[in-house]
Amino acid sequence: MKKLDRYIFKQVVISFVFFSSIFTLIFWINRAIRLFDQLIANGHSSAIFLELAILSLPSIASIVFPLACFASVVFVTNKLKNDAEMTILQSSGLSPFRLLKPYFIFGVLCMISLGFFTTLIVPFTSKTLFERQLELDSSVSARLLKEGKFIHPIPGVTFFVKEIKEDGTLLNVFFYDRRSQDEFLTYTATQAFLAKDESKTALYMENGLIQTLDASRKELSTTEFKSVTIDLSDAIEKRNREIIYLSHVPTWLLITNMQKVKELTNSAQSSANFELHTRLYRPIFCFVAALLGFSSLLIGTHSRFGFSKQITLALSIIILMKIIESYTIKISLGNFTLWPLLYLPSLFGMIASILFLMVANSQYRPKFRDL
Repeated sequence: MKKLDRYIFKQVVISFVFFSSIFTLIFWINRAIRLFDQLIANGHSSAIFLELAILSLPSIASIVFPLACFASVVFVTNKLKNDAEMTILQSSGLSPFRLLKPYFIFGVLCMISLGFFTTLIVPFTSKTLFERQLELDSSVSARLLKEGKFIHPIPGVTFFVKEIKEDGTLLNVFFYDRRSQDEFLTYTATQAFLAKDESKTALYMENGLIQTLDASRKELSTTEFKSVTIDLSDAIEKRNREIIYLSHVPTWLLITNMQKVKELTNSAQSSANFELHTRLYRPIFCFVAALLGFSSLLIGTHSRFGFSKQITLALSIIILMKIIESYTIKISLGNFTLWPLLYLPSLFGMIASILFLMVANSQYRPKFRDL
């Protein structure tokens, strides 16, 4: 790579790091706020929130990379045009196709990087995130063990514990059960503790009182007890641990054994095929975004009003690509033999970029041999 290519490539990479950081932060904060509200409401710590937030980062890459790639190329090219550096380079005899080289290399590297994420990192982190959420969903302790607060772990149940000792003993416990329409039960105990096995989760209460309100007769009765057990299995959100989603399946298995994938996930051939090609065609958007960002800004001559028209043209092409993508997805899901249509938006973008380069090349007459 010559000095000129290194100069342009370095600026594009620096801009890409900046834009990708900004876009990632925007998307990540949006997800993190919802995740934070959910976890805190269920009584989980901030360390759990940070762990899940980090695991969600790789999935954002498929959205952020093409945007950051396009923005960085447009920013650098626009800067070179405004500073007349691009004009000087073209006047010296460098054609648009020759100036494309650093952008081409940058687009290829971005495509490979995003491909690494979509084919290897995202399936692994998605599966890990799903398994971690299953563990948190089954954590009845996090739902119940909150000192000095009235909580409602499931509809019809109110729970209160005044103090929690270091050994896990609950002191001064209040449990109100109104799940039955015939009678309402109120449990109070001096101490209690939670126990869990593979089949159920239970609350063992000692030295307390049960108040039973008969709704039909409107009668209240009380019973003292030394120990009583309450089944809290309903407080746990039951989710199928055996289910395997297509997004969690390793890419190599999708490529080598599609039949096994269909059996594991109980998915149709079109869905499994779509999942595989989605991981493959998305990285191509980075490459196309780099080509579009550069080629569109070379159309036309320098103007004191800037290059808003060229940037708008490039954005219009990208929007059109996304519209085409939505239709090709519907068609390929209906008939998996038409999976090549998934690559049609990227092909359209590449053709548009080549046409822009040809138009830009026809506007300049090289005076010297390309360097």
